[in-house]
Amino acid sequence: MFFAIIGLIGGLVLFLYGMQITSTGLKNTFGNKLTKILGTLSKNKLIALFTGIALTFTIQSSSAASTLLVSLVNTGIMTLNQTLCILLGTSMGTTLTTQIISLRISDFAFLIIIIGFSLMLLGKRKRQRAIGNILLGIGLVFLGMKIMTDSASPWKEQEFFQKLLINLENNPWLALTLSALFTSLVQSSTATMGLIISLAMQGLTTLNLAIPLILGSHIGSCSTVLFAGIGATKGAQRVTLSNLLFKLAGAIFFFLLTPQIVYLIQKTSLDLLRQIANAHTLIIVGNVLIFLPFTEQFTKFLERIIPKTEEVESPQKPKYLDKGVLQTPEVAFYLSRKEILRISTTIETMILDSMKIILKNDEGLLEQIKTQDIIVDNLSREITTYLTQINFDSLTADQSKDIFTLLYVVDDLEHIGDLVDKNLIPLLEKKIDYSLEFSEKGLEEISNMHQEVYNNLRQAIGAFALQDQRMAQKVIDSKDKIDALEINLRKTHINRLNIGIELSHRTSGVHLDIINILKRINDHSYSIARAVTGKI
Repeated sequence: MFFAIIGLIGGLVLFLYGMQITSTGLKNTFGNKLTKILGTLSKNKLIALFTGIALTFTIQSSSAASTLLVSLVNTGIMTLNQTLCILLGTSMGTTLTTQIISLRISDFAFLIIIIGFSLMLLGKRKRQRAIGNILLGIGLVFLGMKIMTDSASPWKEQEFFQKLLINLENNPWLALTLSALFTSLVQSSTATMGLIISLAMQGLTTLNLAIPLILGSHIGSCSTVLFAGIGATKGAQRVTLSNLLFKLAGAIFFFLLTPQIVYLIQKTSLDLLRQIANAHTLIIVGNVLIFLPFTEQFTKFLERIIPKTEEVESPQKPKYLDKGVLQTPEVAFYLSRKEILRISTTIETMILDSMKIILKNDEGLLEQIKTQDIIVDNLSREITTYLTQINFDSLTADQSKDIFTLLYVVDDLEHIGDLVDKNLIPLLEKKIDYSLEFSEKGLEEISNMHQEVYNNLRQAIGAFALQDQRMAQKVIDSKDKIDALEINLRKTHINRLNIGIELSHRTSGVHLDIINILKRINDHSYSIARAVTGKI
């Protein structure tokens, strides 16, 4: 009996590990499209529903997909109304997996593993190796199923276990509760379904018992999402509550209809495994169809339960970064890019304000720029910390390249902020304190170079935001022009000194330092553009 229990646990662990490998393979294959999948958000409920199905297929876990949605609402990327239909779709995504594992193909597990491993080892193309990874995971899932089934065989002869099954069948509420607790523990409703089907293969469960177990797994899958909502925004808390309410209400509704479901499902197939898979599909899809027409009303209901509050947004704190998506690097990168664009907006303001100080000696802007640099420093530090929390060992080559690109861009933007705050601002303070005025020609030259540098910075940031390599190349190509401009402005300034222009003599040090700082700012715009084109 001891070895039977160990075998069952070992098979379950292998099943979960296979699911993890499959998820990794699918994310490596389709992960670059994950943010595009989320970008298909629409008021069309069916599109949103299929977005949820695709999301669960890519991540291979409705709980993980739902947790991801909580994070996206928490960061303001998505609204509650958008999320509800996708959330319903994530539940439907699990029905396909259950239908597949109910097929009696466990005997082919080793063949699938051999094919998958061979493709991973011998595949010349990246896609071939990714498919091999997926097949290896699927093979391990079915191997885990086979081990669980074989380990459950001795239990048929155990009188204690037979009585336990009879008691559970006679007390379906207890069966539902135990299933919900087990699913919460393993954090996978699919694993629970795999165990139910394995027991069914040995004749250790019936359809009458399987239905409350299915309903329990449906409720238990909420636990991961509930934890994700702790300490989150009001919007994210509404998502976690909606996930719990629609699954709980659906479970109660279908629990009361158990006799009718048994009668209907028995008409679909004579095979118990098919009946269990079909019952799972009926319950999940039925639950979705009940709630889908009423998502707008449900949204209003949730907003009454958890009312909106005025949440003051601090410019010094990250708005989009959420640790809940770190296990899905593509989405973590997407959120990091949005946070980086917040930094870039602040940097652009600092550059523009610096020119206003040069032209109008506006002392009020001096302190404002210093405050803005603190924002840049804080957000840069938060983004860097966030990105380095991702497990680098689990990243593909393309993902590793993406994360280094993001870190490079953050570093360059922070350096631009420091050049303005720690180098340019002291010069402008000196200009104001000593009432220094540039010559008319000197001011025109600084203004022109400032405009050129500012335009390049905006173009580099635009190239980063749009991932536009042609736009980035324009910034790269303009570097020699800016370098030549800086040298030329030095010469013209020295010429003014030679002919004895008094204003040029008084502002010479400040003038030359400003054009040098502008050139250095452009060097960082050039570096950002190179990062966009992959030249880092």
